[in-house]
Amino acid sequence: MKTNGIIRKVDGLGRVVIPREYRKLHRISLGDPMEISCLDSGEIVLKKMDLTLTLEELSFNAIRVLSENVKGSILVSNLEKWLGGSGAAKGMFVGKELPEEIRRHILNRKDYSVCNVDEIKGLDVHFDEQTAFLAEPISGDGDVFGALYITGTDSISPSDIALLKTAACILGTSLQKF
Repeated sequence: MKTNGIIRKVDGLGRVVIPREYRKLHRISLGDPMEISCLDSGEIVLKKMDLTLTLEELSFNAIRVLSENVKGSILVSNLEKWLGGSGAAKGMFVGKELPEEIRRHILNRKDYSVCNVDEIKGLDVHFDEQTAFLAEPISGDGDVFGALYITGTDSISPSDIALLKTAACILGTSLQKF
């Protein structure tokens, strides 16, 4: 294994600080899950865990059930981009970057709703008719993992909102266990 020249000492509690340059380069933020492994050679490997696949896997059934029980399209995102979904709007969102306005609400654990998606700054999606939009954060005790969304040409009903909140809560609790 090649060394990169930065040396850190272990403190009294057994901690080692990851240099800021490495955290910035590898997008490691406060609270990110890290895997620690020890190789047979005695080397210790520290690896950032990517929960994106886990979020996609866990949300698959939630999206399927929600799409059967609510009007409109269902979407899921991590904190950076839309990952998947179901319904007519799925293709317009999936793979695109999450606008800062939505990300800010999600990180603050607040739902986000607008009567027309055209009101969302930085969103590169346009519908022919007015389309309602609701985002519900997926969060656990200490972490925010992403959000579930409903979009539709009809207004979003209170029962649809309740289903979305319930699914987001269950996903957040499940992801917290990782």
